[in-house]
This record gives sequence, structure tokens and C-alpha cells, in this order.
Amino acid sequence: MEATKILNMNKEGWEKSAERFFGRTALPEYGPLSLTENQLNLFGDISGKRVLDIGCGSGHSLDSFQERY
Repeated sequence: MEATKILNMNKEGWEKSAERFFGRTALPEYGPLSLTENQLNLFGDISGKRVLDIGCGSGHSLDSFQERY
């Protein structure tokens, strides 16, 4: 199968499932009944550092880092 066709299939699949990812828990929250990153400060000061998000998810947590630092 050619690469363009595979990429298009992948894109179509993600477009269909994207709604399931919006509104999910992302930093600064760890979960619905958990303390927040602002309260726990697990990451500490990351000012001037680069952040690589290699977890599963939509990348919405990176917005929290950008706003905080």
C-alpha cells in the first residue's frame, strides 16, 4: 500500500475518534478526584527547559506547561 494512502487512512481514523480526546483530563489536573499540578508541583521549576511529552494522549498537557512557564 502506498504511503499517501496509509497516511490518509490514519488521518481519517483520527478525525473520527478525535471527539473522544477533547475534554479529557490533562495537566494541570491529574484526575477528577486528584490534586492539581499547581498544588503538588511534581514537575518543579522547568523554566528555560524543553519538555518532551511521550505519554499517551492528545498533547493538551503541553498547553499547561506553556502557560505556566
